[in-house]
Amino acid sequence: MARYNTTINGEQFAVDARRFELNSPTVIGEAIDGEVMIINLVSGTYYNLAGTAAAAWPLTVAGVPVQAIVDSVAEACDVGPERVAGDFAVFVDRLVAESIIRTADRGAEPAAVAPPLRTVTYVGFAMERYDDMRALLVVDPVHEVGEFGWPQSPEPPRTPQQ
Repeated sequence: MARYNTTINGEQFAVDARRFELNSPTVIGEAIDGEVMIINLVSGTYYNLAGTAAAAWPLTVAGVPVQAIVDSVAEACDVGPERVAGDFAVFVDRLVAESIIRTADRGAEPAAVAPPLRTVTYVGFAMERYDDMRALLVVDPVHEVGEFGWPQSPEPPRTPQQ
């Protein structure tokens, strides 16, 4: 785990440098009107993120280090970073447990500072899980869409060339 300690103004702090990415192609996620819809295409389970969780989602799946996300959320919400760090750690652990995100490859390191978030009311990092469409999503023929799209048009009949 990429955690280390640093000293700022004589005080020692734990820093979480872990980075994550979306567990694609198994999982897709889309931000719509301030909420995030996530679908696990294998299990058919879908999720909804709102508020603080939705605001932090783009940074999380972009591979921004956890500590930078915590700092950005704490600043945008005017909440202590210790509280945000604890809540975000629980949130990230749940996303990993649900196979929504995975540890990012150690390729190019992103900036240690996250872009500023829009100001939101801090409500923690809530995630709602829905299993009610699970059977339909897994059985649905659209579920097996490839690059060709669905439904695939039949090829026109070939005529013999003269």
